[in-house]
Amino acid sequence: MEEEWKNKVTQVEEEKKPLSLVAIDVDDTLLTDELKILRQVKEAIQKAQQKGVTVTLATGRMYRSTLPYANELGLALPLIVYQGALIKDSKTGEVLWHRSVDKAVAREVLSFLRDQKLHVNLYVNDQLYMEKLDEEGLGYIKLAKVPATLIQDHASLLEEHNPTKILAIGDPEVLKKLEKEGRERWGDRLFVTRSKPFYLEFMDRRAGKGEALHFLAERLNISREAVMAIGDSYNDLDMLDYAGISVAMGNGAQEVRERASWIAPTNQEGGVAVALERFVLSGLKGAQ
Repeated sequence: MEEEWKNKVTQVEEEKKPLSLVAIDVDDTLLTDELKILRQVKEAIQKAQQKGVTVTLATGRMYRSTLPYANELGLALPLIVYQGALIKDSKTGEVLWHRSVDKAVAREVLSFLRDQKLHVNLYVNDQLYMEKLDEEGLGYIKLAKVPATLIQDHASLLEEHNPTKILAIGDPEVLKKLEKEGRERWGDRLFVTRSKPFYLEFMDRRAGKGEALHFLAERLNISREAVMAIGDSYNDLDMLDYAGISVAMGNGAQEVRERASWIAPTNQEGGVAVALERFVLSGLKGAQ
């Protein structure tokens, strides 16, 4: 793995374009497997900000699940959460972008997932709702560090609200098949992706980290060539495709590593810090 990231030199790296914005995925990218931010990663992010480069997080997590990490890092930029379905300012709480799922489509998805007998999370107004607190639900709560509200029937919430996201948890091979089926059924209305092999997520088709990052960059008057994105999984692909410099983590999925400009070490090895050192801190100019 080390030789892979050391030897992957690309044209975009050689051009040494100055960066102004960095978007970093959270799970398995920013965080270690123990859900911690390594000291060298935190220090590199702080140095990048001191250099004038703005840094944000781009994650499938809820806003309330992401905010503690943003505060730990001292980030002042709006956060891209729910796979890009929501952009919310971490300081003021202002919602800059929200692409919710239409109620009628959400009902179809919930019925589809119920037939598969999968654990389902429903997200409304940054609240997490579950119909049962099973092993999958408990595991998610431990990861996200947010409480869940138990509800008898998810569909009852849809009488008054459009959900931000629907997430199913299950066997990776089953979800891979359902991801394909979901895209075939709702591809014109929904963005369907896996954030982890065992998480299948449904958002509005206008959502996605790439679309959200594009919106945020334009709002900040930053060109895509001046954007770097760092991620590890399938839900990061559109964000990596958008960015001028795309970095895949060494622990990332093969497809992600193949699509990226450059491959960093793993999340356990502080790959985010190494990427920032190479592209932002080591002799490259920051924001202009």
